Amino acid sequence: MTRIIQSTRLSRVQHIIGSGTGVIDFAVDGEDDYYTWDGNEDAEWEIEDVASVQNIDEDRFIMYPEGEFFVCEIESQGEEQNTGPVHCWCE
Repeated sequence: MTRIIQSTRLSRVQHIIGSGTGVIDFAVDGEDDYYTWDGNEDAEWEIEDVASVQNIDEDRFIMYPEGEFFVCEIESQGEEQNTGPVHCWCE
């Protein structure tokens, strides 16, 4: 797992795992580990162009893109308790 500790743009995101606690994991094509953003419960994040969501009633849910990949712009100020914003969409 790679922690996102500064503002980052990720391309070729295959799926996103979110949780009610504010932690978001990004699976990037060609990478072995997830990129993890640790936000707080009130963090600002928006995921557009979602084709499907699995485990929607669970604490950790998985979002898949309408297109081939998501592109995500992620604001981060440190290792935890980030407030965002996080914005993902399909190109």
